[in-house]
Amino acid sequence: MKIKNVIYAMLCICVAFVISGCGKNTNDNITLTGSPEVSATVAPTSVPTQAEQITIAPPENFEITIYTLSPDSLEKEAVTVLVTANDELTPEFIVEQVIDAMEDEGFYIGINDIIIENDSVRLDFKSDAAPVIDVGASVEGSIIDILAQSILENLSQYKKIYISIEGGPYHSGHLEFELDDVYLGR
Repeated sequence: MKIKNVIYAMLCICVAFVISGCGKNTNDNITLTGSPEVSATVAPTSVPTQAEQITIAPPENFEITIYTLSPDSLEKEAVTVLVTANDELTPEFIVEQVIDAMEDEGFYIGINDIIIENDSVRLDFKSDAAPVIDVGASVEGSIIDILAQSILENLSQYKKIYISIEGGPYHSGHLEFELDDVYLGR
C-alpha cells in the first residue's frame, strides 16, 4: 500500500512539472528566417509580446494561358506558358509564345508586324504564309482567333484586335476585313 502511495505521489509530481513547463520562461521570442525575401517573428505564447512582421517578395515567375491548335482535331487548346522576371508581358511577347506553340504543332504563322494603337492591337500578317494562304477557312479563322484571344485574355489594357495584310485590308479569299473593322473586341 505504501508503494502505491509513493508511485501515486511521483506521478502527481511529474504531471505538475509537465503542466508548469518545468519553470521554463514562455516569453522568449522565436525568430524564423528563410530566404532573404521571407522573414517572420513569432511569439510562442497565445498573446504576442511583439507585433508580427512578415515580408513577402512578389513572385519572380508566373504563368499565363495562351492557345494553340491541335494538329489532329484542329481544335483550340489551352497551353500554359511561364513568364520569367526578365520577360515583359506585351502583345509581341504573347504572339511570339503563340507562334512558338503553333510551330511545335507543325503550323507556321507569318506575322509581318504587331502595331499597338491606344487600347487596340493590329496583327499585320505576311501575304505569303498562314493564315493568309495554304489553309482552309476554318483553320484561318482559328489561327486568328487563337492570337486575338491570347492577347485579350492576358492583357486587360487592350480592348480590340484588328487584322491586316502587309499594311492593307485583310482580304484572303476566306475572310474580308477593312483596316477599320474590329476582328475581336470586348
